[in-house]
Amino acid sequence: MRAALFDVGGTLLDMRGDPWRPLVLEAIRREFGARPWAEALYDADIRRPAPDDPHRQETNRWLSEWLKANAEELSEAEVERLRVAFAAPVDYGLYLCDGATAALRWCKSRDMTVVLVTNTLSTGDTEARRNWQRTELADVIDHVVTSYSVGWSKPHPAMFERALALAGVPATDAFMVGDDLELDVAGANGLGIRTVWKRSRDIGRDHARRQPDAVITSLTELPAVLEPWLQA
Repeated sequence: MRAALFDVGGTLLDMRGDPWRPLVLEAIRREFGARPWAEALYDADIRRPAPDDPHRQETNRWLSEWLKANAEELSEAEVERLRVAFAAPVDYGLYLCDGATAALRWCKSRDMTVVLVTNTLSTGDTEARRNWQRTELADVIDHVVTSYSVGWSKPHPAMFERALALAGVPATDAFMVGDDLELDVAGANGLGIRTVWKRSRDIGRDHARRQPDAVITSLTELPAVLEPWLQA
């Protein structure tokens, strides 16, 4: 194993309670002044993926279409400023799951390239990396792959292909750790990447076909699962 791929939300971070809301609304106010649509936009699900390409992500277009439907038209440059406001800085270090720091450092100590692979609506690779730079893991994380920057969201193979390309390894030399059987496990398995499911709920009958290579309930268990893979 030469590359360790990790999901972020629910796997490395527990961000229940929505820490972004006040930060984003304040960022919008700074950029655009008081706007009557700000809170409604924050609460809205703007995603409108095409039926024939359900994982295609076009956040700026979705933002523009939502605004037009709500009697507000912004230029492309203004829509990008709005998107950046939604990517307001957050200190991820406040939300690290139990065992996250030790697990990532263990992987790095085994000379693995650590890549985070995360679905984000508005936060791009550079902005996500900025947030990680504020944490004690800044020196451990080699790359961050976001669906905003890639243009497709997990489980689309483009997300995992990008992670493998950045790590410079084939699928057989990588593993993926995530808490979602469809997005993380099925998505990575489709490319031949080994998977570790961080189990947070019971598996349903509809998930029977999505079989991870290993199951953990906490990242504290990860080294014991990975050690035999490194010796194989």
